[in-house]
Amino acid sequence: MTRRQPKVLCLDLGGVVVRICRSWHEGCGAASVVPREPLHTIDESTLRAISECSDVLQSGALPFDEYTVRMVEVLGGRLSAEEVARVHDTWILGDYDGVRDLLHRITASGIKVACLSNTNARHWEQMTRTSEAFAAIPHRFASHDLGLVKPAPGIYEAFERAIGCTGEDILFLDDLEENIAAAKGCGWHAVRIDPHRPTAPQIEAALASFGAMRATDIPSPLSVETLTGATAPGGRIKVRPSDFLVDEIPLGDPTGEGEHLLIGIHKVDMPHDELLRIIAHHFGVDPATIGYAGIKDRRATTRQTLSVNLPRGEPSTAFTHDRVAILWSARHGSKLRKGQLIGNRFAIRVREVDPLKVPTILVRLRRLEREGVPNAFGPQRFGNRLNNHRLGLLALEERWEDFVAELTGTSNLPCPPHQIAAREACDAGHWDKSVPLWGAGDIAERKVALALSRGTKPARAIKALGGEPLRFFISALQSATFNRVLDERLRAGTLATLLDGEIAFRHSNGQCLKVEEGASELIEGAKRLELSPTGPLPGARLLEPTGVALEMERAAAAAFGVDSTTFERAPFPPSGSRRPLRIPIANASLEAGTDEHGGYIKVAFDLPPGAFATTVLTELFGEVRSAGAPATDPPSTDGREGL
Repeated sequence: MTRRQPKVLCLDLGGVVVRICRSWHEGCGAASVVPREPLHTIDESTLRAISECSDVLQSGALPFDEYTVRMVEVLGGRLSAEEVARVHDTWILGDYDGVRDLLHRITASGIKVACLSNTNARHWEQMTRTSEAFAAIPHRFASHDLGLVKPAPGIYEAFERAIGCTGEDILFLDDLEENIAAAKGCGWHAVRIDPHRPTAPQIEAALASFGAMRATDIPSPLSVETLTGATAPGGRIKVRPSDFLVDEIPLGDPTGEGEHLLIGIHKVDMPHDELLRIIAHHFGVDPATIGYAGIKDRRATTRQTLSVNLPRGEPSTAFTHDRVAILWSARHGSKLRKGQLIGNRFAIRVREVDPLKVPTILVRLRRLEREGVPNAFGPQRFGNRLNNHRLGLLALEERWEDFVAELTGTSNLPCPPHQIAAREACDAGHWDKSVPLWGAGDIAERKVALALSRGTKPARAIKALGGEPLRFFISALQSATFNRVLDERLRAGTLATLLDGEIAFRHSNGQCLKVEEGASELIEGAKRLELSPTGPLPGARLLEPTGVALEMERAAAAAFGVDSTTFERAPFPPSGSRRPLRIPIANASLEAGTDEHGGYIKVAFDLPPGAFATTVLTELFGEVRSAGAPATDPPSTDGREGL
């Protein structure tokens, strides 16, 4: 079967679009129902009877009230009819992150989006009321309406007749192998989705493998693989700024004299740029002259050090602000630079999670202590629209008109609601109308739109932003390439293995070493987490490995449209560097508790510079959602974010 761009994307719902319970045992937990006898004692014949009963309900041949009575009999009285109904009504756990926005993009690209689901009228109505991702599917087909249940061939044939396409035009995504096999038997293209991993990147990758959405589809920059395989219990972070504490660990003490004033800052729920403006206003300096070792999270309570160039006098550090305080001050001989810190200490409360899951999470935490944490760049690096890496590639290639369209237009990508009107105006070329529509944090977008409204050429409008924003976007492209290499190593199970010819990183001093054949000392050091494999942050003078490691890195770069010459001809070429694929986690602890806001699990740990706390949380909890508003200021361009 030849691979050509599909005309129809057909999705299963449970395990692809919406998260669902995967067993009756899990369903009872979600519904807080305690069976009269343990469900793990159910034998194979009973499991088959449960499946058959579900199939009859999903075919539309069994009323729901009769279904609950029949299930009581099948389960041997372990649950009452009312309890069966409660479990059934909590079976759907919510949308997978990012699927709704992705489906809108796919529809906008001209591909017809449909679903073909084994479900029942009660769940169908529930998704209609609660699922935004379900609402983003224009063409919906359900087993209870068709009177057929997957994997019966007839249901696929009925879908073809209804949608008006044959199998060679359909790409089908499902989480069950038997449904995938049946679809292929009917001549469809079909790809299995792993329901235990984020599904949006998998959907996007499946489309890309069939040549779909090429105009806008550079692969997702996010790492989707994990070391621990964590998929549950999930949870929510940053419900309140006090739930997310970050303390910067300084590299050394102030010297006590010099023209720079070091100040210890305590801030609450504030973006980095706003902090710099407040401090600059107090001391009467330009915000650009303030030094810092790293950018800290907006939706958090953080402590860090800043430096202010004040060569004369002893300025007052007394000022009043409801979200910023100066804790201490001392003289120092030099400006604080990015990366001049030992690391960051985190203390994070994860809410909307069962505190009884602590033993499971503790096992994962101990594994991370032994084997290290995958050193992935988090979503913060790629911006609210996850397209900073695409802007980086356009900057490298000096495609300034395309850069303007990507930066200011809709680009078939989701965006914060307040930007929609501004982006639509830019798409229409109404630059002057867009200027007042941008938000306070949309600095680059507004500057470019304003310049274009005055007749400035795209190249000049972009370059007027300065080198720092362009270097920032290029660093996101480097980060995306690194994440792709990291995913390959995780899939291959070689995160802790030093391959012949690759470059190793010694954690004690940051030294990079070439791994020669038979380097037993280095290999043993990797087992003790003293050394780790590295991945590329591509650049003109990147230290490259040889052999399999080099092939992997070049393939990752090629996926993002980058080769060995891309950076050499760039207007702001990075030199390139190596980054360890894993990093140690220190001083880790875990506890469960309750406060006036409810239950939580609190995890604390130290990470070195450049590491993301969200990666640790994903390894421990699986999919963790952030309750905080997305930050408007860009992450640090040198990988020194606290998160």
